[in-house]
Amino acid sequence: VFAEQHIHHPSVTMMDPMADISAASSGGGNSANNSSTGGEGKEVFNLHAFQLNTKKMDTVRSFMGIVSGCVAGVAGLTGWHGLVCFLFLHLTVSLSLIVFKMKCDIQSYTNQNFLGFLMGDIQKCGLSFMLFWTLFYGLVYLF
Repeated sequence: VFAEQHIHHPSVTMMDPMADISAASSGGGNSANNSSTGGEGKEVFNLHAFQLNTKKMDTVRSFMGIVSGCVAGVAGLTGWHGLVCFLFLHLTVSLSLIVFKMKCDIQSYTNQNFLGFLMGDIQKCGLSFMLFWTLFYGLVYLF
């Protein structure tokens, strides 16, 4: 799925030595006395890299929902077995992203914690899974 593309951009966060200029100019005083800025060297978030990473992770998870729905439908899974199949495949894909693409450094790619990343987009992927699960189950076993 990730052939030659990488999720990570090297500049997801960067240090900006000029980050407190606006607070110093608007506050009219020394930035060292201003506790709201946090001082020099404040981290700046690269929105473009974050959006690109999120879009690629969303694409992989959506594709996973579709493929796992097809697998569950063709395999003839019904009820709780289908739900367990979806949860297992969703967690497997999320763990694969963390281990193989992110090198276990989640904070460089997203602002979510480990559990939040594992369970992210589970409702949206679940809807795609249900659609293709019922479609393929119907095509293989009912018609």
